[in-house]
Amino acid sequence: MKNNKIIYVIIIIILIVIIGITSLFIINNKEKNNDDVNNDVSDNTSNNVEPTNLLEAVLKKNNKTKEEANYKKINNGEILNANTCFRSYAFISNNSIYVYNQNKLNNGEFEYKKIYDIPSNIKVMNIVPGFGADIKFIDYNDTIYTLQDDNLDNKVRDSYDMYQNAIYSLSSTLKWEYSTQFLGKKIDYDFMSNYAYSKDNILYGISYGNDKYPKIEKANGNYEGEKIIRIYNERILKTDKGFYEIIRYYDAKLNKEITTTMKMKLLSKYYDEVLTFTYKYVILKDYTLIPINDTMENRVRDYQDSYFISGFNSQEEIPTVFEE
Repeated sequence: MKNNKIIYVIIIIILIVIIGITSLFIINNKEKNNDDVNNDVSDNTSNNVEPTNLLEAVLKKNNKTKEEANYKKINNGEILNANTCFRSYAFISNNSIYVYNQNKLNNGEFEYKKIYDIPSNIKVMNIVPGFGADIKFIDYNDTIYTLQDDNLDNKVRDSYDMYQNAIYSLSSTLKWEYSTQFLGKKIDYDFMSNYAYSKDNILYGISYGNDKYPKIEKANGNYEGEKIIRIYNERILKTDKGFYEIIRYYDAKLNKEITTTMKMKLLSKYYDEVLTFTYKYVILKDYTLIPINDTMENRVRDYQDSYFISGFNSQEEIPTVFEE
């Protein structure tokens, strides 16, 4: 009897151990399965996947899905290239001038009309900002030209039909040496825009005040050491290595505004995907339209869709200004 009791006790202990081990195994498996499910959900919702293109990077930055962002793609952008320059309702591409409906572009509709083929002896550098139907542009010989609207009944208004109703001709009289007429002295430059120009890969800021001619100063910034290619929309500097926003901030020590550059990191990282810019959009080489503001990082206020240079109260508002 005593031996039987010992055997029973041993069997009970073995059963308890087996049950304990089985329970631990079941619990561990359940926790592992829960972890796997959580990891799957995390992979789908935490947006930790490294972007492979600009669109993915912008969606990740703004924590949006493609459906939420609803970025449009134009289907007739073949006339555009990296040298295409835009202003409101007009652009110049391949030495031809076009007008376009910038409001319809918001829905991905690129409605445009060619209005003038510039003579081949004139090589266009940049379009000039403006609001009326007249369209001005600068060539590489420091000459500003005016494509003039001869329709005297055409009223100035912020509407695409003003440009459609225009009767255009290249004015023989509205033509000047740009730098002498508008900057006050003959200036040699590689690329000119309304608020900045470049020469030998140095950027110069143009500041307008109460004087007849603007002040011109070298702009220090993180673009230095790179080859300057062009300026889009008076505000976006393109070099051989990246894109920079031309900005101004007030320097309290010097008691004046300073022109400098702030690197547009996402556009620079995916440099080869960028084609050109309107005031509002960056146009990718596959003709996807992404609002420029959506690509911006660490900005104290939104990027405005205009040609005006952004001003900041101090350098502290732009902590990334001198970052590589």
